[in-house]
Amino acid sequence: MTLSAAAVVGFWNLVNRKYSPENEAWVDIGQRPRWFFYGLAVLAFGLPLVVTVVTVAQPWWEPGDLLRDPLNVAQHRITRTGSAEGCCGSEVGAVSLLGNLITTGAAAMMGFAGIQRALKVGKWDGGVILLLLGACLATVLALDDLFRLHESHQRKFIVFYMTVLGAVACLSVLWLSWFENGFLLATAGFFAASIVVDTIFEHNFGEYRIVIEDAAKLFGFCCLACFALTAGLRLSGSGSTGDPGSG
Repeated sequence: MTLSAAAVVGFWNLVNRKYSPENEAWVDIGQRPRWFFYGLAVLAFGLPLVVTVVTVAQPWWEPGDLLRDPLNVAQHRITRTGSAEGCCGSEVGAVSLLGNLITTGAAAMMGFAGIQRALKVGKWDGGVILLLLGACLATVLALDDLFRLHESHQRKFIVFYMTVLGAVACLSVLWLSWFENGFLLATAGFFAASIVVDTIFEHNFGEYRIVIEDAAKLFGFCCLACFALTAGLRLSGSGSTGDPGSG
């Protein structure tokens, strides 16, 4: 949480100091107004930070019941109490479902942006492939989280995520700027942290393990949505029109 708060402050200062209308970098990302960058900061760091703090601080439900997948919560409650009564309230898995909603939005943004770019340039260039691969990655993430596919095929999904994310990263270096790539790097970092906590540190951190693992995942989802938005805007016509590295 401290690192995330520092990231919010750093992002805020970056926007105020480097993204003034007189700075070339402002023009570089498509003449976006200042509020656009504040919105990105809120989505990438502010929203997941506030959700995590409220989830931990609220006194009504166990944080794990809000953070984990609803089916996992239901199974845990039935195992713990021996009864299905009260196992499935509207609060169950609220944060997990929010993450699914954000990831689905990211998939839709990149998918539509990829189609728009393909229609604009009239071919499947690297920008189109990048956006469609990103849409594929976000779609699989959402389906995986909804149906818990990784529970029985964890290694296969990790290999898939690493392969697709690596391909997106390679294309991003050529087709996008450091600004969009920063969100992609943050996405990979938060997802990696979530996986490490879930596997290597499975028996560490006590009752806060679930909080750390799922909070990192939520931060990753939000950063992925910011990457989808900024990459989609640049490649679909608002920024670079087709040359690798021109953005």
